[in-house]
Amino acid sequence: MIPLGPVEFSPADVALILAVLAFGAVALALPATLTLAWVGHRRATAHKAWNAVWYWFCGTGLSVGTTFATAPHIGWWAVPLGWIPTVTLAWVLNPRSDPEAS
Repeated sequence: MIPLGPVEFSPADVALILAVLAFGAVALALPATLTLAWVGHRRATAHKAWNAVWYWFCGTGLSVGTTFATAPHIGWWAVPLGWIPTVTLAWVLNPRSDPEAS
């Protein structure tokens, strides 16, 4: 049967919906954010794991923010578009090996 009145969600329902959306957004951003986390691990001189987590966290914010900003306009194409700024940042920050250092 189709309800004819307004659909009402309890606070627990709203929290569950938001949790599923947040988890899905983070999961869809992983291809780009793990790349940036690896760059953060490589750039660190001390505390490599914490640096990688920090880069991952910032990359997730950048990727998810770009995806949410463009999703109303281009739909699911916003997911790979959201990867572009994060992967570009990883490419720019990737440490290059210095041939004269060895």
